[in-house]
Parts: sequence; structure tokens; C-alpha cells
Amino acid sequence: MKKIYIKSLSKINKINFGILSKTLVGSFLIIAIITSCSALKSLENIMKLKFKINSVSNFEVQDISVQDKAQLADFSSTDILKLLQAFSSQKLFATFILNIDVQNPNARDGSSNNLNLEIVSFPWELFFNGKNLISGNIQEPIKLVGTNYNEKLKIKITLNLFDILNNSNINELLKVALNLGGRNASTNKLSLFAEPVIGTFIGNISYPEKIKIVDYEFR
Repeated sequence: MKKIYIKSLSKINKINFGILSKTLVGSFLIIAIITSCSALKSLENIMKLKFKINSVSNFEVQDISVQDKAQLADFSSTDILKLLQAFSSQKLFATFILNIDVQNPNARDGSSNNLNLEIVSFPWELFFNGKNLISGNIQEPIKLVGTNYNEKLKIKITLNLFDILNNSNINELLKVALNLGGRNASTNKLSLFAEPVIGTFIGNISYPEKIKIVDYEFR
């Protein structure tokens, strides 16, 4: 009787092990399918990233901040002297940060974080009032953290104000600087054409055409 019992128990163990193995394999397959579907959905959403100009910050002309200025009278006599010297050589350089909002549909479920998505290249052309001013690219990849639906992209720009208005006097050039980066700044005359390249676990994915980025809607 003992031998029969042990033999029966062995059969039961084999059966249970077989059932457990099939259950585990089935579970792994389900997890793999779900993960794959999530990844594919996220890859589809990569092409649905949308961009919008948010603001201009840290605006300086010849290393003079204009963020706290609303009119020409707000510049000190020392500032004016420095600006006139630069103006005489037709090199009135402005530097600023163009802040871009990135609408990331993957961030709602954190999938962009799981996929380690990042903007690896972002060749751009900056336009002011329809005039092409300057072009460039990001200096290093920007990771999409996948925690906020709207993420941030900061582009550092340096340009000569003479490229905006040729044959202008210093007052007109400074008014442009105040309009872009002063206390009452507006970005409604700015637009950015860009061709994002997104890095993923399967390689880089380039947008098929340039995107015109403006400040009044996501595109």
C-alpha cells in the first residue's frame, strides 16, 4: 500500500508541475503581449508629439538684461553707452532662451519613461515676423521623462539684432528686444520650423517633414 501511495503521489506531482509550467508560460506570454502592445502604442504616439512656443526668458543684449525693462527709459546711461558702442560696429548681439512646450501623449501612462524616449536632434530655423533669422540644433539629447503630459524643451539662441531690422536706429532695435524679452514680452511674431528626431529602443525616428511651431496652439 505504501508503494502504491508513493507512486500515486509522484504522478500527482508530475501533473501539478505540468499544470504549473503551462500556467507560468501562459502568464509570461500574456505579459509579453501586453508589454509589446504598450510599446507599439507608445511608438505610434511618438509621431503625435506636439510642440508650442511658451515664452522667451533670460533675454540679454550685449550682456545687459532686458527682462525687467518695459521702455527705453529703463536703460541706464551706462547701458546706453555700452549699447551705442556695439551699435556703431553693427553688432548688437542678443541671447535668450526660447521655451517650447512638448505635449507628450506617452506621459499619461508613463510609457515614454519605460521606453527611454529622448529628442536626440532638433534642427530648427527661427523666424521673426516671417523673416528667417537663424538656424541651429540642440547641443545634447533631451530626455522625455514621461511624468508630465506637457514637457519642456529649452533652446538657447544668439543672434545679431541687425539681422532682424537692417538699416535701423538703436531705438528701433531696442524696441524689438523689449518686445521679445522685456517686461511685457510677446512671442506672437516668433515661429520655429523644426524637424524632431526621437531616439527609441529600436533606433532613431525622424519626423517626415518640418513642423511650424507657434505660440497659440500645439502642432
